[in-house]
Amino acid sequence: MKFHHPNKKSASFDLTPLIDIVFQLLIFFMVTTTFVNLENRVKINLPSGDFAAVEPSKNITVTITEDNTIYLNGKLIDPLKITESIATELKKEPEKIVVLEADKNVLHGKVISVMDLLKKGGADKIAIATQPTKKK
Repeated sequence: MKFHHPNKKSASFDLTPLIDIVFQLLIFFMVTTTFVNLENRVKINLPSGDFAAVEPSKNITVTITEDNTIYLNGKLIDPLKITESIATELKKEPEKIVVLEADKNVLHGKVISVMDLLKKGGADKIAIATQPTKKK
C-alpha cells in the first residue's frame, strides 16, 4: 500500500552550478596549456663524460629513453623504421652527424642494436651524447 503525504517534498538537485564549475575548469585548463612552452626534446638522464659535445640542433638526434622508447628528432618512431628514416634524413643533408642520446639506465645491448640500425641507414658519423662531469 502506498501512502501519499502532501507536505513531503521530493528531493531534486540543481545541476546548473556544477555545470558552470566544470566549464570554468575546462576554460582554465585550455587557456593555461596555451602558455606552456613544450620543448621538442625528450627528457632523459644522460651518462656523464669529459669529452667534447656536439651541437644537437644542427644534427640528427636519436633518443632512447629508460623504457626503451626511441625518438628521432624528438618524435616517437617505430624501431623497425629507424633505418629508412635515417636514410631519408641523410639524403637531405649527408654531412649531418647522428647524435645518439641514450638514458644511462638503458642496456648496452639496446644501444648497440640501435647503432647497427643507424649504420644500416647510412649514418657514418655517430656521436654519443653525454652530460658534462660535475667538478668536485
